[in-house]
Amino acid sequence: MGRYFGTDGVRGRYGDVLNDALAYRIGRFLGGDGFGAPKSILLSRDTRESGLALSEALSQGVVDAGGEVKDLGVSSTPSVSYLVRKGDADFGVMISASHNPYRDNGIKVFNAEGEKISADIESRIEDFIELPNLPLAKGGGRRVEANAEKDDYLSWLLSKAAPEVKGLRILADLANGSASALAPRLFAAMGLEATFLAASPDGRNINEGCGSTHIEALRERFLEGDYDLGVCFDGDADRFMAIARGGRIIDGDAQIFLNAMALAKRGKLRKNKVVITVMSNFGLRKALDNENIRFDIVSVGDKYVQARLKEEGLSLGGEQSGHVIYLDDLNTGDGLLSMIHLLNLYVLEPGIYAKLPELAVYPQILKNVRLDSREKIALALEDEGVKKAIEEAEELLADEGRLLVRPSGTEPLIRVMAEAFDHEKCLGAVDSVLEAIGRI
Repeated sequence: MGRYFGTDGVRGRYGDVLNDALAYRIGRFLGGDGFGAPKSILLSRDTRESGLALSEALSQGVVDAGGEVKDLGVSSTPSVSYLVRKGDADFGVMISASHNPYRDNGIKVFNAEGEKISADIESRIEDFIELPNLPLAKGGGRRVEANAEKDDYLSWLLSKAAPEVKGLRILADLANGSASALAPRLFAAMGLEATFLAASPDGRNINEGCGSTHIEALRERFLEGDYDLGVCFDGDADRFMAIARGGRIIDGDAQIFLNAMALAKRGKLRKNKVVITVMSNFGLRKALDNENIRFDIVSVGDKYVQARLKEEGLSLGGEQSGHVIYLDDLNTGDGLLSMIHLLNLYVLEPGIYAKLPELAVYPQILKNVRLDSREKIALALEDEGVKKAIEEAEELLADEGRLLVRPSGTEPLIRVMAEAFDHEKCLGAVDSVLEAIGRI
């Protein structure tokens, strides 16, 4: 990771390192100062209260560098990826901290292909951020609204939905985030009978006890009613999870399992292989083996999934968290697109959908420990006492499970995860590592 960029752009508590001045400098670089010529930027944000200020600061930077801002207003991260690739903008920018609380925010940058920018450009932006004095502003840029582009994105999503989904009864949790600006229109056009939860953003309630990181709230309401599916998204609508009848959670692993079988049946699962991450449950690996579907395992982060998909020429991959990439459709994960794929399966492939119970889920415990900085996280992971605790925890799980200890790419956290059929062994392994970190 860089000085400012993590695995998913620049992210942090608004007003600290991530502030309006930093956003302005990123705007100056992207708008033209970093390239010696004016550039066009497609810009969007989610619903958190700091998004407008960051958006205005970044826009002013672009304009002062002589560039053009096409402003989508509140929309989703995947809409930016889709529209920057389809249109003529040089870069796309999404202001969002995804599933994080409202006090956090972030700046994600896409290239003209709708992909995360390269490490080289990230490094050049970081150098520009740290310049003691910026070049004189050229001016002459402009900022325009881009409402028509948002309509184009919704029309594209609608084209992916099977007509047979009309009339499905859906309970939808919109996380008080980006999906609130898109889902009601899309659902109406699809003919879904939808009941919405967490669909009234106020700037501070994004992800608060709702959305894909708090799926228990949706599950409780779902079990009280008569619905075909419950669906939920995260703050910027690039993640998606669902609830099946009976209360089964359909996470990213389950979506990959079901859609891999559906694509394989149609001869469209390229190389008969999918991409999963180190966080994917053991049960997914076993279920894919049973279906003779191969898989590659990469580090956590959608950019690693997307990179492997492109390298191998594959069509499907994703993360347990609900970030699933259908590369034949889009370069990045899209929660609304993922929902459409699941609804299509529900109505068109009932035999495959009925295989959901075959995906066994190994008990998993994930706990986080927050430290003050990335430097302290790096020191903790190199501590001999922590290393010894990790080795002993791995020995405890032996061949019956696994341990994963890693720094978060988006927050100052160390994540400790254990997975095994024995719940107590999971708990003991995780707690022993957390205790070692706490003794530093």
